[in-house]
Amino acid sequence: MTCSKFYYTVKAVGPFSIVAAVIFFPTIIFPQKVCAGESKLDSLVNRAIKISLIHLGKSVEEVNDTTLFPTYGTKQLKWKLKPSGDWTSGFYPGCLWYAFELSKNPKFEKWARQWTSSIEREKNNSETHDLGFRFMCSLGNGLRLGDGKENDEYKNILLTAANTLSKRYSPVVGCLSSNWDLHGTENSFPVIIDIMMNLDLLFWASENGGSPDFIEYARSHAIKTSHDFIRPDGGTYHAVRYDKNTGEIISKGTLQGAGDETTWSRGHAWGTYGMVVMYRYTKEKQFLDTAIRLANYFIDHLPQDYVSAWDFQSNINYRDVSATCIVASALLEMIKYIDDGTLKNHFQSEAESMLMSLCQSPYFNNDFSTNCLLDHSVQFLPINSNVDVPSIFADYYFLEAIERYITLRKIGGL
Repeated sequence: MTCSKFYYTVKAVGPFSIVAAVIFFPTIIFPQKVCAGESKLDSLVNRAIKISLIHLGKSVEEVNDTTLFPTYGTKQLKWKLKPSGDWTSGFYPGCLWYAFELSKNPKFEKWARQWTSSIEREKNNSETHDLGFRFMCSLGNGLRLGDGKENDEYKNILLTAANTLSKRYSPVVGCLSSNWDLHGTENSFPVIIDIMMNLDLLFWASENGGSPDFIEYARSHAIKTSHDFIRPDGGTYHAVRYDKNTGEIISKGTLQGAGDETTWSRGHAWGTYGMVVMYRYTKEKQFLDTAIRLANYFIDHLPQDYVSAWDFQSNINYRDVSATCIVASALLEMIKYIDDGTLKNHFQSEAESMLMSLCQSPYFNNDFSTNCLLDHSVQFLPINSNVDVPSIFADYYFLEAIERYITLRKIGGL
């Protein structure tokens, strides 16, 4: 194999930045080999992994408290921190678990376990629908990657969390309820598309000693989402309100998007990813078909650089890298389930194009003055909350997409 070299430069700021770079790599200016047979994307991914590991190593010092978790970044690209009660708390330990998986550096495993342990207090939190985010991203990854004495403890915590989540299920509506709604009515039972991401916890629990009813709760919720949240053109509503007494639909619309008849890209991404997870567990064609339909809509509405707008029909021009990270990761799992070679190649190409942009400026942060991996996410534009800043969930799904990409490359799946 013949190789040529080029160099890329990253900016180190502060003594810890330099120390971190030396720990992981011999120089600040990293030589990057481009070998025959290695694609440009492979080179970009390898570079992104190296720099991401430095960012994450430095982030431990920035956070400096295992009971606090990064949520969103400031305009100066510094992490805002919140305790485990925030819906985003599972993503930071999840990032550290992926750093351990990508690097095999035991320091990341130690740090991941430290922050993971602080999530346990949420296992009985019945005030939130986002227990899947908290627990599968943290303890779920810990269980997958670790083999220590903590594993039995992790299993018990996950089962308790799943039981807590299951209590949000209504047999009348056939869904799990959201814990918030800005426009609720007296009898409304609000459901948001984000909850698709929490069904993973119910399936895992049912397969590991939890109630077999959890599977039916998750299936029912996903089927209702397929029927009630997706428009004829493949776009999605963010929120559907049901009558809690009859199960009839009261209204459809959005909470975080531009309008009730627009498609908020991150909500659409949650739906796409959630349907892939449903197929992973059930192998029911209806869920794969729905995931493909949602993925096609997302792809068809991407700009030239493959990083989605925050809302596909908004005239306000902000990008949301988090939506693209979520869908890229979903596609890199979904292609494993598609038999048709042409369709598989199509989604592979689209996922690679997304990852290509995500690994480069202006989205990926090469500058060591920040510990955020990606910039340009949008949390909640209608209330001007965390607009055009880093988000920890973008970083999490970015790392997951990278891990899935390199795993498929190793086994010849791409």
